[in-house]
Amino acid sequence: MTSLSLRPWRVPALLIALGLVPFAATANRLAWIISGGERPDPAMDRFNGDWSMLAVHIVLGASFILLSTTQFSPGLRARYPHWHRSAGKPAMICGFIAGLSGVWLVVVYPPSELATPFMDGVRIVIGTALAGSILLAYREVRRRNIAAHRAWMIRAFSLAVVGSTQALIIGVWLAAVGELTPESATALNTIGFLINIVIAEWRIRAARTPSYGIDTHRTLS
Repeated sequence: MTSLSLRPWRVPALLIALGLVPFAATANRLAWIISGGERPDPAMDRFNGDWSMLAVHIVLGASFILLSTTQFSPGLRARYPHWHRSAGKPAMICGFIAGLSGVWLVVVYPPSELATPFMDGVRIVIGTALAGSILLAYREVRRRNIAAHRAWMIRAFSLAVVGSTQALIIGVWLAAVGELTPESATALNTIGFLINIVIAEWRIRAARTPSYGIDTHRTLS
């Protein structure tokens, strides 16, 4: 009985685990902001004491990931049908603002120490694509094209957790090489972004294959 009751939470648990790396980093950064920046942090110098948009990005980005994790479990959607719509709307709002605020942080503030113009360009693409994917997801759900809506939300989620993939790749690199340069940081961050895009597109295509034996345009949501 216990295993059955926990089954609907397997997908959300896996997705939350995927987002733990950026959660830990952003929680630490948010605690630093709340404390008034009492501890020296060179990475925060580029904001020149103006952390309001960074706080918005952190809080709403984390909220989007947390709210979205339960949206991908068929069991939870079946058991709590009203939750999908109730949590989905605020999730999309949080994700949309988080994406645009991420672009704002790149465009308005000076670059970080390891940033290159190409890396900043990738970050702008990620933030813009996240916001755009959510807008398209909203358009498709208004059209009652549930399969397309779900596909765009998968893309949005994959973009929101790019930081996890990037952190894992950079961690492996540091363990093997022990040094991170602007060039290597740019390459590793770009690889992490591409990995998430490929996985998202693979998952979307897999859900559309006839082998599932279901009409995805009606049942996937």
